[in-house]
Amino acid sequence: MGELKVLIVDDEYLIRNLLKMRIDWGKQGMTIIGEASNAIEALHFVDEHKPDIIFTDIYMPSIDGIEFSERVLKKYPDIKIVVVTGHDEFEYARKSIKIGITDFILKPIHASELLHVTEKLRQKINEERARELELEKLKEELKQNFPYLKEKFLFHWLNGTLSRKEICEKAEYFGVLLCCGAGALQIAVIEISPVSVKQTEEQLILLRMECRKKIEAFYRENPQVIILTDTRNQIIIVNQNPDANLAAGCEELITNLTQSSRCTVSIGIGQKLENIEAAHLGYQEACRALYYQAFVGKNQVICFEDIVENGDQQYRSNASLLQQLQFYISVGSSERVVEVLIAIFNVSFSSISQFRMAAMDVFRECQRAAIEQQIEDEPDIRETLVSILTADHLPELTKSLESYVLHVAMAIYSKKQTKEGNLISQVKEYLETNMSNPEMGLASTAAAFFVSPGHLGRLMKKETKQTFVEYLTNIRMKKAEALLKRTDLKGYEIGEQVGIIDPHYFSLLFKKSLGRPMNEYRNS
Repeated sequence: MGELKVLIVDDEYLIRNLLKMRIDWGKQGMTIIGEASNAIEALHFVDEHKPDIIFTDIYMPSIDGIEFSERVLKKYPDIKIVVVTGHDEFEYARKSIKIGITDFILKPIHASELLHVTEKLRQKINEERARELELEKLKEELKQNFPYLKEKFLFHWLNGTLSRKEICEKAEYFGVLLCCGAGALQIAVIEISPVSVKQTEEQLILLRMECRKKIEAFYRENPQVIILTDTRNQIIIVNQNPDANLAAGCEELITNLTQSSRCTVSIGIGQKLENIEAAHLGYQEACRALYYQAFVGKNQVICFEDIVENGDQQYRSNASLLQQLQFYISVGSSERVVEVLIAIFNVSFSSISQFRMAAMDVFRECQRAAIEQQIEDEPDIRETLVSILTADHLPELTKSLESYVLHVAMAIYSKKQTKEGNLISQVKEYLETNMSNPEMGLASTAAAFFVSPGHLGRLMKKETKQTFVEYLTNIRMKKAEALLKRTDLKGYEIGEQVGIIDPHYFSLLFKKSLGRPMNEYRNS
């Protein structure tokens, strides 16, 4: 970081000279850039040369060292000041600690004490500069990540995880214009798909980026519109202009995008809301409306209020039951899946469209579980969707859904069984190879296969009808029996080869397992 610049201030020439000659300043990483005989002269020098460290006497004509230090630190708080004081002045000097004096050094000045003080100063300054450098790097990283953090905030807002106060504070920080007062709020979700299915992931990303830029250009003159991308790569429009016709604008947007890019565009629009805290409801409604593209086709604007028939009671998803459904599908529990499915439809629907929406919620959770578990051998999805669309009464619909959901649950269960069987085979081979390790146990083996000890223990019991310890002991005793028959190794040597280093314990296990002591077994 370069040599530190030092200024010495004292009205006595001998003291200034003594300070200069007492130590090798160069070895301390410092250089004396000047000296002053009074505070006035020193203040001018500080303004011109900005030293890193100042050594100053207390008693000087006109302005004493304490007042001088206070003036310097008020203007340059980073400068380190060391007060040079006698024993009779020390109590007075110590009171100046509140103004920010870094250290004190007593007269007469000893080289060891001066070295100790300069070493502390150099270390402190270097640490502060390192922190400042790190802070500058962090600020630069923040600047680079600012667009991502801004979009992350908006996504949290639309997922309902922020309070009104948090929304307004973060919006101000990120420079997002939000109508924090009462006002109309409406959200649209846009799904971009390529015309050709034979596109690489890179081409798909570029297509969505291109479309987002065009959407941003479309709304460039409207500061009341916010645009972002969610985790499903859907583009979200948040409209805060109560007088704007969002549906009409989206119709025009579809025309522009499909004419200029090789893509299909589907847009779902939620209902108008009155406050920013309810944005997550509008986002959910827009997503739900978007699912209806399976019914109406691509390149359409689908409004949530149009897919819900007029009535006193509107359909609302049961998030808790849907979460349970996805869990039981994911673990392949067919019995539980049916129970939750019955509970989801065990409500009073006022229209066919309402229970079709419930069916679409179930279908979506089923699809999500299948994707997460990488299940590809599903029944014809198109056929399932058609059955949902054409079902005229609840029993017909639930029967069709139940068949589909059970198929996916069973496929997941079958895959898990195969995976668990493969895992146990690998564990068995691992134990055979490493049984000589006396530290071998359930926890270390589970860690080697990146599973929890409890899970591995349950799988071992299920697959081998033995606990982990019973299985490991069994294969160790079989190996010991073979070594006893084929070699002249002593008992303790065999115990070491199978991972049991305590001879007494090994003898007990052998006798318990094979019914006879080792010597008797070998002699027979």
